[in-house]
Amino acid sequence: MLNYIMENKDWLFSGAGVTVITLVLSLLFKRKSSAKLDASLNQQVDLKEAGSFQSVSPKELTEVEKVAERFRTILELMNEGRSYSQFTIPQLAQIMKLHKISELENVFTGRTEPSFTFIEDFCKTFGVCKEWLIEGKGAPYSSDTPSKSDPMDYLSLIEEANPENIYFVRENSDTAPAFILLKVSKWKYLILRRTWHISDAVGAGGQRQLYSFYSLIKELRNKRRLHTSCWGLTLSKDEFNSLLCGQKFPGKYTDAGFSEDPWWDDLTDINHKYPIAENYEQWHGKSFIKAQEIIKWYMSERKAS
Repeated sequence: MLNYIMENKDWLFSGAGVTVITLVLSLLFKRKSSAKLDASLNQQVDLKEAGSFQSVSPKELTEVEKVAERFRTILELMNEGRSYSQFTIPQLAQIMKLHKISELENVFTGRTEPSFTFIEDFCKTFGVCKEWLIEGKGAPYSSDTPSKSDPMDYLSLIEEANPENIYFVRENSDTAPAFILLKVSKWKYLILRRTWHISDAVGAGGQRQLYSFYSLIKELRNKRRLHTSCWGLTLSKDEFNSLLCGQKFPGKYTDAGFSEDPWWDDLTDINHKYPIAENYEQWHGKSFIKAQEIIKWYMSERKAS
């Protein structure tokens, strides 16, 4: 080929020769490009088919793996918003008084299937919903505590629990529903899921409940045999509902960055004797003032009868 080019170099490097050479090289380049494009398209089709197959047939988790995943979720919830002093598996194992940390580690990783006794002990220790942990039904911290319409009916339950702290949790809205949260320990809470409106958005039954709520606060605040403290917490609607429904670990709102709102104590100042009483409407809203008026009216009605 080289000899042929040397012998015919004058013709090859003429105008006609250059045209022929350019045409030949262009055809060769197009064939190579077409072959590369076909190979690339085939590779993409193979990847799409593989991805489609994977999405159609994902690996189904075993029941043990699902339970292990829920155990890990509990630890994540307990540490949500906690930048320091986080809970760890060894710490939880120590709280449960297990002989070996590996007993809990193996459950968290799915290596060991926990017995019903083990699950019950874990749930009782950390205030976790057993039905959720076993079957995924309900919410992690949903409570099965019997609902009582009258706040004072919870007094004996609270005394029996003897919590470290009692939180009166209020929604930041005009209707202002509220519920009671008990902190039994740093790692265990009890949500009393019944709500009462701390506003004028109540009927005859709600008026009685408002007075009962007022009476419960005064009773708990004055009980010396309870080694506990009362605190207030006001949350947005979303946060309020998440906590009430047991979707969040209560410690997220009562530990790191906790800001106490003494609305519950202000509520008992129905005659506005505190020096700060002039700020109640600004702090808590008009419906709060009306709730105090309802309590005063109900008390006068009781005295009259």
